[in-house]
Amino acid sequence: MGPITRRATVASAVPSVLARGARAQGELTRIVAAFPPGAALDGVARLLADGATRAGRGAVVVENRAGANGNVAAGAVARAPADGRTLLLAIDTTFSLNPHLYAQLGFEPARDLEPVAVAGTYPVALLVHPSTGVADLAGLAREARVRPVLYASAGNGSPGHLAMEFLRGTLDLPAGALEHVPFRGNAEAMTDLLAGRVGAGFIAVSGGADFVRDGRLRALAVSGPRRLAMLPDTPTVAETGHPGFDVRFAYVLMAPRGVPDAVRRDWAGLVASVFAEAAARERLDRWAVEPEARGPAEAAAWIAAAHARWGRVARETGMRIN
Repeated sequence: MGPITRRATVASAVPSVLARGARAQGELTRIVAAFPPGAALDGVARLLADGATRAGRGAVVVENRAGANGNVAAGAVARAPADGRTLLLAIDTTFSLNPHLYAQLGFEPARDLEPVAVAGTYPVALLVHPSTGVADLAGLAREARVRPVLYASAGNGSPGHLAMEFLRGTLDLPAGALEHVPFRGNAEAMTDLLAGRVGAGFIAVSGGADFVRDGRLRALAVSGPRRLAMLPDTPTVAETGHPGFDVRFAYVLMAPRGVPDAVRRDWAGLVASVFAEAAARERLDRWAVEPEARGPAEAAAWIAAAHARWGRVARETGMRIN
């Protein structure tokens, strides 16, 4: 599927349901972002808010509610009125992994929320500190079979944690060969990786590319199906001898259950329209986010596939947060 699906493109050509409504001009719409200001997810939320305002949907603002791998924001939106004026932007793992990870979510994904759109996808990059002496993915596997390799992530259940555990299974490494060191966010994980206190980590590409270019870190592979313009010399995991390996994460726009289908389709069209703009694509490029825009049905299918994949990984690794 191309970056912008035909369905989403067609939807973007339909006159806006919200723009036709009088309330679109007089009432506030909130996009609740599940990450703090400055994160790529926050940037995507602000692109959509700006695009919606320019498209005549009235005032659209971003409200940041970070915490518990997206549960805080999702719970708040789940309790909001289903009037189309409160939306959630979160990583897909909030709905695909968290039900396997947490005993209590504070909301029920299938009961309380409905998918609106996929609003971008992204891979992560496998980075190592030069002191490890590891030059490629095969070398990392050899090292891990001799002694445990400590790897950093942004926290339990974060994309970096999931990608590394999925890679461990792909490489058929024993439990404990890759030892997880969770941090409170990507910034802390990167600090310890740069200092060499941990040897490796699957890290958001935009946060690590500069350190690869200046030689402070080494990039072994990217988790998605294609090489990235930001790291053109770094192969995909699939290219290193593991065909079919594809680990990407999606930003998903969600609404409280009961929002009319026409409103959800309208917002899906808005995502496609914004992502078609050159200025938006330039910013998405800087964040290593692919401008994939998919409608409600495709977003639901993405979440369902991820739910099956990450549920299996969570069971196999005993991944759990009480």
